[in-house]
Amino acid sequence: MDTNTPAQAEAETQVQDDLNKVIGTALGVAGEQIEEHGAFLPVGLVLTLDGELNLVAVAPNSVDGDEEVELDADAMVADLFDALASQRGQNRAAAVVCDIHLPEDGTDAIHVMAEHSTGMSVSVVRPYHQSAAGWEFGEPFLEAGETAIWA
Repeated sequence: MDTNTPAQAEAETQVQDDLNKVIGTALGVAGEQIEEHGAFLPVGLVLTLDGELNLVAVAPNSVDGDEEVELDADAMVADLFDALASQRGQNRAAAVVCDIHLPEDGTDAIHVMAEHSTGMSVSVVRPYHQSAAGWEFGEPFLEAGETAIWA
């Protein structure tokens, strides 16, 4: 028996729609960058209170290695979460998308960490690899999310 009122059901639908919008856009942006450049930098997305979708970027951090400078993607992700948390009063939903490696599968994946202002959070992982035919993307799968922006 469903005990939700029509208003509660509508609110839950809005939360799901908001999360789907930021997750779908994040997967699309990352996928396009992989197909065009073979990689992508971590980036954030926000869905404003007005329903506008915006990208949020931070300056790449670098780590001095022995011979070359490499980007510190973990620091960029942390900076994105800080930036999104500082803007949380202006947004309904937000997501951070980054590249991860799945050692058990021997492949890379797009990782989207999405949150809603209501406290719901979810992570989506979409494996990908390069084949002779080009970039191939697996089916996305959901994982439990952690609340960091609206914590």
